Amino acid sequence: MAGPLTLKSLGIPTSIWARLFISVALLEVFAIVCIQGYVIKRTVDIYKNGVESQWGFGVQTGSTKMSITQESFIVYDVIFIVAQLFLLMLCWEAVAHKNTIQIIAATLFNVMCLIYSLIQYTTFYIRPSTSAGIFQKDNDMRVLQITTMVVYSLCSVAFAMLTWELYQLFGWKTYKKLGANLALRRAYKWHQILLTLLKLDIFFFISYSVQLATLVLRVSDPETWVQIGVVIPGSVVFLVLSFWALKVENKRVMIVVIVCLGLSPAYFIYKLVRMNVNIDKNNDPYLDSRKYLTFFIVVTLALILVTVYVSIQCYRNFGIGLKEGIADYDARKAQLKANRALLASGNKGESAVDSSNYEYTEVHERFVLE
Repeated sequence: MAGPLTLKSLGIPTSIWARLFISVALLEVFAIVCIQGYVIKRTVDIYKNGVESQWGFGVQTGSTKMSITQESFIVYDVIFIVAQLFLLMLCWEAVAHKNTIQIIAATLFNVMCLIYSLIQYTTFYIRPSTSAGIFQKDNDMRVLQITTMVVYSLCSVAFAMLTWELYQLFGWKTYKKLGANLALRRAYKWHQILLTLLKLDIFFFISYSVQLATLVLRVSDPETWVQIGVVIPGSVVFLVLSFWALKVENKRVMIVVIVCLGLSPAYFIYKLVRMNVNIDKNNDPYLDSRKYLTFFIVVTLALILVTVYVSIQCYRNFGIGLKEGIADYDARKAQLKANRALLASGNKGESAVDSSNYEYTEVHERFVLE
């Protein structure tokens, strides 16, 4: 019979710093989702008198030969919401597995969200584009945008402080699970870094592709459907294959992954040049999305370059025993949990483990299993 749903049952350690980290993430998710939900409502209200756009709603103007559509702004707001859910996943998984690398990555990701909110505010109020000018006199929208930046700023500071505390708390434990072998510990470090990078790659590339397909390309353009039907799902499959190759240490597949990732910067550089060179100002498809796409291209490009380097390091570590070491650790941890359950069920009220105060450590593991 399943017990009540608690932080401990979700894998969250009993440490106050770990729970504060998750609490900040939950509060930020709640705040941003509420703010962006209301932003979407305001956007729809502003455009409610508009005519149909290519995707079914919005405002079109013939003078600039472009569509000024509410979905252009709604997509950005949805990205904020999805980013928060992704951040919550990163935080929960990092704390549950005491993964200091992913804790740092989650903090940096939150800073990227702050930068994205600054770009949005700049586009709306500091250097507004033609279509963003419609929000100039909307004070509610301005307050919401400022509030979003304030929330991200405060949470970024809180995450940075808590990351330091969690690093001190978890840092010494993270790699000791594989024993005293220094080579295995170094290999495990690269393994964890690559896993985190691949998760970030998935988010940023899909976000970029969705913006490109829905905001720049046209319904009548075949490239739109290639992007939606082939590129996005194909990229997800490719990155999932990367996870698999890393887990099973398949050298052939990892070589394909490294080569494909190594070639992909050419595409992003091409798109970056295409967005900014020889653009007809009277027919600029990137008018409203240039800043956002540039941000995602630059971040994705940097992530890919780092991912290639880390992938090579992981490839060089294939075959040294890391896969077996991780499998052995997982088996020992499962055995420990089984022993705990057996002790608790057989010695209630006497020598049973106090599960309310129990937290997994390698020292306890060796004591129980030996």
